[in-house]
Amino acid sequence: MKFKNIIYLIGAFLVFIFSTLASWYEGGQLRDISWEWKYSAVFSTWLNGPVNEADDILAIDHFVYAAKFEPLFPLLMAASLLFIVFQLSAWLLRNRKTTHIIFLSLMAVGLLLMSAMLLNSPTIGLTLFSGFFGLSGLLTLVLILYSNNQKWMRRAAQRTN
Repeated sequence: MKFKNIIYLIGAFLVFIFSTLASWYEGGQLRDISWEWKYSAVFSTWLNGPVNEADDILAIDHFVYAAKFEPLFPLLMAASLLFIVFQLSAWLLRNRKTTHIIFLSLMAVGLLLMSAMLLNSPTIGLTLFSGFFGLSGLLTLVLILYSNNQKWMRRAAQRTN
């Protein structure tokens, strides 16, 4: 891995840590808004049943609330995490091109599915997430097609020589 890629990864990791802490802090408002528990404390309700007190709310639900109503830091968190995953996959799978293409294809499908699930969200934050995931999925598909096109063009050029 090149030195500049390591610097990019460190920078993305720092952005991820900062945005995670900021999202967690912003999502902490959920504890004070009891009528929102039914709609935003999704994981707490799923794992522990109905939320009756603020202490029943799991930390992950802070991120759900922040994504719905304060989406800047959660979007930054998602973008930096995607960057880290793509950089690490390129580094770890650099000698396994087919495996890397399969991994990127699965990532693209997953991103597009998440986009579709959030498409009709009533909040602006989750609508932004839908757009972000959709755009990321499409860009991943373009990346796959571009890298394969470059490989095919090199092979064609070698055949003509």
